[in-house]
Amino acid sequence: MTDPNIILRLMRGDVTMIGANFPNATFQKGVLNLVRSRAIAKLSLLTTVEQAANMAPLKAAGAAVYYLPVKNVRMTGNSVFVGNNTVILQVGPQQWTVIQGNQIAAQAKASTNLYFSNAKRY
Repeated sequence: MTDPNIILRLMRGDVTMIGANFPNATFQKGVLNLVRSRAIAKLSLLTTVEQAANMAPLKAAGAAVYYLPVKNVRMTGNSVFVGNNTVILQVGPQQWTVIQGNQIAAQAKASTNLYFSNAKRY
């Protein structure tokens, strides 16, 4: 998928995002609007220490923003977990892959627990 609006339509309810540089202004504004409108009821976001301040608008809107407390962490891809059954992976500058299924989504989200357990809240 290459249309950020399609990805944004999938992002409802409980959402976890992991990444440093999300794809474009349309996507970033869309996520912020979804948090503000409460279409995304709960947003947890994990990023780098260098990018944490850029997530301040999301934090102000109610998102829980975390960062890895080590400088120069290189996050080369972005992941979005929606509820218990959807994983959205950014595989290119404007290209996303959507994987749906309870088991695969649960396993993918569980693999992020180590990162969140070592993260600091912004």
